[in-house]
Amino acid sequence: MSGEALATLTMGLIAVVLTLLVFSRLLGDNPAFRAVQYLFVGASLGYAFVVVYHQVLRPEALALLASVTDPLLFGLRLAPWVLGLLLLTRLTRRQTISWLANVPLALLFGVAMALAVGGALAGTIVPQLLDTARPLGADPLQIVGALVLVIGVVLTLSTFYFTVARERGQGRLLALSARVGRWLLMVAFGFFLAGVLLTYLTALNTRLEFIVNWLRAPLG
Repeated sequence: MSGEALATLTMGLIAVVLTLLVFSRLLGDNPAFRAVQYLFVGASLGYAFVVVYHQVLRPEALALLASVTDPLLFGLRLAPWVLGLLLLTRLTRRQTISWLANVPLALLFGVAMALAVGGALAGTIVPQLLDTARPLGADPLQIVGALVLVIGVVLTLSTFYFTVARERGQGRLLALSARVGRWLLMVAFGFFLAGVLLTYLTALNTRLEFIVNWLRAPLG
């Protein structure tokens, strides 16, 4: 057996053993699974640190040193380093200085929330509103689809309308529409759960196929 084939066989054996150790979680929590879990977390953190160093820290440090002659550009490039260093004050666990970490954290959470809200508006809510209010065409199936879409949106939104008494009159109609809306939500959540489960099953099938192919390789 050549050296390359031996290396391939050894790497495949390591991958198969680690996969089987992960599957041991099906029998309950055990030291083997925890060892693989710690190995995965450690390797992920090490890889992330190397990527951050080579693609973020080192280039930004060189750019900061190159902009010393330009005070404005130097200040702009220095600001992220100052905010990052403020995060390290949490490591001291001293209330007198650890509160400084709240400044970059507040900025980080504020920007993240703004991006999340903006992304939800631009990528989900506005397109859904435009799709709900689209004009009807000449195709009967398109008309039926548009009407079903509008009715489904209205029924789903009625589920979250709680300011009307539901004992009589319009309240009973609202209660009925809210009940239908809840069923529509359950159907939607069922589709989402099915998609997640399909992803997990695909990953499981990939690992099992890898093990089977590795076991069949020496025989082939």
